[in-house]
Amino acid sequence: MYLCYIDESGTPDIPGNTSHSILAGIAIPADRWKQCDNIIAKVKQDGDIRNNEIHTSWMLRPYSEQHKICNSDSRVPEAG
Repeated sequence: MYLCYIDESGTPDIPGNTSHSILAGIAIPADRWKQCDNIIAKVKQDGDIRNNEIHTSWMLRPYSEQHKICNSDSRVPEAG
């Protein structure tokens, strides 16, 4: 069994408020869910953002604040 998360961004309406409409998802084997959740919790704890959402766009786009954190690229633990 897999647990799935599906999310959308933008609007399919023409004309919309963006030029794109995105639908994406992730499927995680149910027996790995807790391991993945623990990794995310650790990253949030280390970053002192326990009560905040993590948005993929924050990880994909360069933000000046990211470059102020020493070794920020190496802070995400490997799943395994």
